[in-house]
Amino acid sequence: MSSISVLVTMMLCIASTSAIQTHMVYWNSTNPIFRIDNTDHIVDVNQGNLPWEYDQLNIICPQNSREQHVIYSVSREEFDSCRVTSPRPKIIAICNKPETFMYFTITFRSFSPTPGGMEFKPGQNYYLISTSTTRDIHRRVGGFCSSHNMKMIFKVAEKEEQPSVNTNQRMIYNSPMYTALQTSSRRPASTTTTTTQIPIYYYKSRTPAVHTSDYIYYYSPRDLVQLKLAAKKHSKYGMHDNSENETFRAARLTSASVSVSAASCLLVMAISGLVKILV
Repeated sequence: MSSISVLVTMMLCIASTSAIQTHMVYWNSTNPIFRIDNTDHIVDVNQGNLPWEYDQLNIICPQNSREQHVIYSVSREEFDSCRVTSPRPKIIAICNKPETFMYFTITFRSFSPTPGGMEFKPGQNYYLISTSTTRDIHRRVGGFCSSHNMKMIFKVAEKEEQPSVNTNQRMIYNSPMYTALQTSSRRPASTTTTTTQIPIYYYKSRTPAVHTSDYIYYYSPRDLVQLKLAAKKHSKYGMHDNSENETFRAARLTSASVSVSAASCLLVMAISGLVKILV
């Protein structure tokens, strides 16, 4: 089995196991999809896909053949006339190396991650043609488009309607938690309720004012009583001890003052006697 067959088989296996469809197109004049008597060249893409899912197209170039192609994305008028009239046409693929295996992948996404890339809008048709010949790959009139009907139409599916946002919002608005959050800062005028209604839970938005003397205790009440008794006992014995200390301190100061006074009197008498002798 050749490497090309292995690669194609792997692609087909991947395409079959994925929800996204991968379309394989052998772009050569012998492919029966280009026959005039069928509509195989019209392909629907992105059918039933989720919004983030996009089909892909693999264009496989001719190999070991004299055929070479430039594949253009054209308008409906250019598609019908097999004539590329745009001065700057959109080139999808260039198959100019028949001696090697080449393929090009197109993703049918509604936006392009690269500037200038192809974008495929939902509900629109896109047309591919090849006007090349065996002598002129860059020919833009006739070519294989006219002689072998080598052109395809890809119809991008319409975008499916998603679940209404209003439905989801209605489910949220009817939930008890949402109602509780919306009414947490206000009370209803009437407090009467019936058993058939959904219970509403109210939450205060602010904490109540706390008085220190009423709510906050650094000690338990029993410890406070014991603390007060200990403080009274300490103050009673402390005052007695202080009075004794004050009395002793006053006595010491009185005795010291008496001794100082006697010494000063003797000194004055001695000085006066000395003065009389000298005189």
